[in-house]
Amino acid sequence: MKHNPGISLDWTPHEQTILQQGLSLFASETNLTRYAKIALNLKNKTVRDVALRVRWMHKKENGKRRKDDHNFPKKIKDKKEKVSSPAARSSHFTAQPDVSLYALAMIMMDNDDGISHKVIGGPTGELLEQNAQALNKISSNLAALQFQDNINLFSQTRDNIIKILNNMNNMPEVMEQMPPLPFKINETIFNSILPTTNHQMQ
Repeated sequence: MKHNPGISLDWTPHEQTILQQGLSLFASETNLTRYAKIALNLKNKTVRDVALRVRWMHKKENGKRRKDDHNFPKKIKDKKEKVSSPAARSSHFTAQPDVSLYALAMIMMDNDDGISHKVIGGPTGELLEQNAQALNKISSNLAALQFQDNINLFSQTRDNIIKILNNMNNMPEVMEQMPPLPFKINETIFNSILPTTNHQMQ
């Protein structure tokens, strides 16, 4: 990997194509690994350049979406006023907007064939949802090299896991139906890295 303290803002169409192909090719990887693999295929780009470009693409896509949402009522009004001609109908089907590869990659990452936290529901489902959001934010922070912001997120994730395990231990009828968990949380390691909280394993 290359270290270059500067940021490359200029992307050629060829580099953009390599980036987009890499995002779809390495979609199953973590963001950081994916960006590193893409950067290896780009001569003049670092992992940071790739991460910043992906962030820029995501913001650009969100900006377009917001603009489209803002103009949606006007578009409906315009469509009602227009007389539909066969030529207009045929061009409507050929001018489909491109779907962002980054958005597709995010959808693929979200669909991991696991049980959805929404299906679980209740307090456990809410804690799992919070953990999913925290882990996504941790991934974003790593890509943006904002490591310090992750300490509280890791603490929150740890606390939520402890709450879930404590809730399960307080329901012996549920635990009897489940095989024993293949791991135990080593709180000594957690507490040596992360700040301690009031939530301890029971």
